[in-house]
Amino acid sequence: MKVLVVGETVNGEVQNITYELVSCAKKLGDYVTLIMSDADVSSIDGRVIKVNAGEPNPVYYKIVERVIELEKPDLIVFGNTSIGVDLSSQLSTNFPIATRVYNVKSSKNLKEVEVRSMAYGGKVVVVLKLRLPAIVVINAGSYDAGEGMGKASVEELELKYFDIDDVEFLRYIKPEVEDVDISKADVVVSVGRGIGDEANIELAEKLANLLDGVVAGSRPIVDQGWLPKTRQVGKSGKTVTGKLYIALGISGATEHTEGIKAKNVIAVNTDKSAPIFRISRFGAIADVTELLPVLIDKIREIREK
Repeated sequence: MKVLVVGETVNGEVQNITYELVSCAKKLGDYVTLIMSDADVSSIDGRVIKVNAGEPNPVYYKIVERVIELEKPDLIVFGNTSIGVDLSSQLSTNFPIATRVYNVKSSKNLKEVEVRSMAYGGKVVVVLKLRLPAIVVINAGSYDAGEGMGKASVEELELKYFDIDDVEFLRYIKPEVEDVDISKADVVVSVGRGIGDEANIELAEKLANLLDGVVAGSRPIVDQGWLPKTRQVGKSGKTVTGKLYIALGISGATEHTEGIKAKNVIAVNTDKSAPIFRISRFGAIADVTELLPVLIDKIREIREK
């Protein structure tokens, strides 16, 4: 099977999702990664086709379409990001497509690929077999980004090669600047309605500082304006993929847990039946506001020793 990875860069930096997609492709067969900016791609493992189209650029779709004609891949993989969804949807009229996928594997029938995805808010696992050639859009956190890093073999193609003259790029309106990218943090301390009051978020911030982490929250916390949208975890927020996720007063609705891909989850909740405990390695049935001061003091005591 031949796989085309459509990579992503932001401000000249290869995004983590690109490495995850390469990790997926390596498990399926031969692959090549397409990068459409002037970013340093030397850390992407394997063959890389580089086209300096600037970022972002409305001609991305035409470049992908042309590279598909040149490479004739069996499978095209995108990340489940705003760019990935936009590009894959434009190509979906020509190929079968599966979105929000977290696992891809070769089928015994070489003309098919098997993918797994979530439906009904994560309550149901859907197994699909797509007839090749096909497109899959993969969730962040589904594959180990480290496995996609290595040494690149780069082939550069000039933009003029693609004969694009009917689109004019006017300007790029940058999104709101994030104070921190929670998706890249190793430790995330996340608060939900169980935190009780906005003032109590200070306790979560103290714990996060002690653990060299960042504070995030569930959608109700963001909707109340207690934390900015950039700190929201979940289906309508960001996916966290670090080493530790501490859920404080979060019930664990599927819309939230879909964004948790951390290696370890610790949950604190007064409700012993809270769904968050189903995905937690450790849990405490306790009031967050009562437990946090004790926990913070204990961690400080240990660190001072």
